[in-house]
Amino acid sequence: MKFTTDSSQPIHRRSLLKSVASLGALGALEPLSLLSGAENGAVEKPKNLVIFVNMMGYNQHTFNPKGEDLDSSPLLGRLKEHYEDLTVFKNIMQPEIVRGHNGGRGILTCNTNQRNGPYISLDQLACEHLEQTTRYKSVHLGNKTIVWNKNSRAVPTLHESDPQKIFNHLFGEADTAQLERQIESLRAMRRSLPKKGREAYVSSLAEHEQTLATDLEWAQKPVPKVEFDTKLHLTDHHGRGSLDPVQQELELIRLALKHKRGQVFVSSPPLVDKTDYGVGLGYHELGHRAHLSKQIFDDMLKLEQHLFDCLSGFLTSLEKDDLLDDTIVLFMGAFSSPGGHSREYLPTVLAGGGFKHQGVIECKEKNTIRYPLSHLYVSILHQMGINLDEFSGNNGNLDQFLV
Repeated sequence: MKFTTDSSQPIHRRSLLKSVASLGALGALEPLSLLSGAENGAVEKPKNLVIFVNMMGYNQHTFNPKGEDLDSSPLLGRLKEHYEDLTVFKNIMQPEIVRGHNGGRGILTCNTNQRNGPYISLDQLACEHLEQTTRYKSVHLGNKTIVWNKNSRAVPTLHESDPQKIFNHLFGEADTAQLERQIESLRAMRRSLPKKGREAYVSSLAEHEQTLATDLEWAQKPVPKVEFDTKLHLTDHHGRGSLDPVQQELELIRLALKHKRGQVFVSSPPLVDKTDYGVGLGYHELGHRAHLSKQIFDDMLKLEQHLFDCLSGFLTSLEKDDLLDDTIVLFMGAFSSPGGHSREYLPTVLAGGGFKHQGVIECKEKNTIRYPLSHLYVSILHQMGINLDEFSGNNGNLDQFLV
């Protein structure tokens, strides 16, 4: 790509954005969370972060335990073998996250009203302060927009239901020649910027160049040989050794963590299908109708319990790979009532990551919010060696319990 900009003319931002987009830089003058750790206060031993969000949420009546008795919850009881490695946040919420379908977009920013920017999601804020030690620093799997960069722009998701394509993305060979061409094009673009107004763009272009250079460095390293059956056998999940879509996605994340193909993951996977679990309605429909009959309620519980079984299996696999202490797992529901789309309480489990786990933390006292979700996010960042005092404009943390 050749640039012949007249240095006496002002820069047209739209033209420059289109040029960067043509280089495969995701069409925006901002880094893809791959900045140098030395420039952003990176810790020597970064933690992994895995965030699993069920965008339909969980029924608070089946999630919330009685007091501190985890066994009293039909969902949390599925995690029994991991009680020592997890903390349940009972009645946690965030006032800025409102109810309704679109409210879930702010689950990781603690800012549902996206007009009240700037905002950045928890995962991307962590990425900005971590040195890249894996092939991809940040991977977003799912079909929902819940990941936002520091400029309040949605980060593209790897929107794939085909596990083979996800596997190929994580473990496939990269096109090093294309990366080299993109780097050279960015350099040419930077050199051709006119003197008038160039300061506004030089740093952004340099950040993109660093991003691509890091990608190239990792692309030149040998790709680990990993075997994984990417065929889905949706009706074979009952004791016959195969995986359903949720299990499969979590297994791909485990493999990526083990072989250093990813460090920070956000997963908002497609929900399990009714035909594979012997229930009469889909997840969404069950959520809206669970109050109508015991049968519908039981069907809803069956699907919810399956997702908690998936989490339990994921934690077990991380433990076997000696990854659990170095991996923070945040397992969340975007609603406390799948049918009512309420976010008054957000079902939340924190596991692994070397925290001083507490079993149950009650986050609300009568009508007073004791510990909002943003406090938990600050403590997660602290555990990753990122010393910030606030998240989304909210001061406070839960370090007295967890760190």
